[in-house]
Amino acid sequence: MTEAAPRRRGRPRDADLEDRVFDAVLEVYAETSWRGFTLDAVGRRARVGRAALYRRWSSKDELLVQALEARSPLPDPIDTGSLRSDLVELAGQLLRGYRTTPGLVSLRVALDARAHPELLARLTDTLNRSRVLAARTIVHRAVARGELRGDTSVTLLLEMVTGAVLSHVLFALGASATAGEDAAYAETIVDATVRALTGPDTDRLSR
Repeated sequence: MTEAAPRRRGRPRDADLEDRVFDAVLEVYAETSWRGFTLDAVGRRARVGRAALYRRWSSKDELLVQALEARSPLPDPIDTGSLRSDLVELAGQLLRGYRTTPGLVSLRVALDARAHPELLARLTDTLNRSRVLAARTIVHRAVARGELRGDTSVTLLLEMVTGAVLSHVLFALGASATAGEDAAYAETIVDATVRALTGPDTDRLSR
């Protein structure tokens, strides 16, 4: 009589667990914001047991940070060769990104951080740092090319471009926009920003 093969211990690894959990994080947070966001709610939505969640994430803020760092609309590296086209690409990326569920959740997180700064500081710092880095790189290259003065404020430039984009997305919430409309809006915002930062002489900017 042959012996039965030994049974493997434990359950097989769920290869798509992280994707399902991150999807659930965005859905739950979009519906409840920080106050109603819990690991249990995420587990129910993702069909993942409580023990499995807590083995991987020790707290709800850690899980939220990881989910949005993985899914949030952070700008991709941009280097088109000119200040204007770099900024147009940045504005276009943000327009597209903020219309997605991760983008809208990141906006909600930024608002919640006003009431819970100690809990969401790491996440908002991560998102802000990425955008500031993208803008700083664009500005430094433009200064090296002679397109901007060396004392140009990165913070002001970023606020002018992203502030306009955020306002546009928020007040047009639910309204669809074509790629052409987004591109035209991005160009309008960038041209206004560049004129404000450089004065009337914009002949040096590549179009």
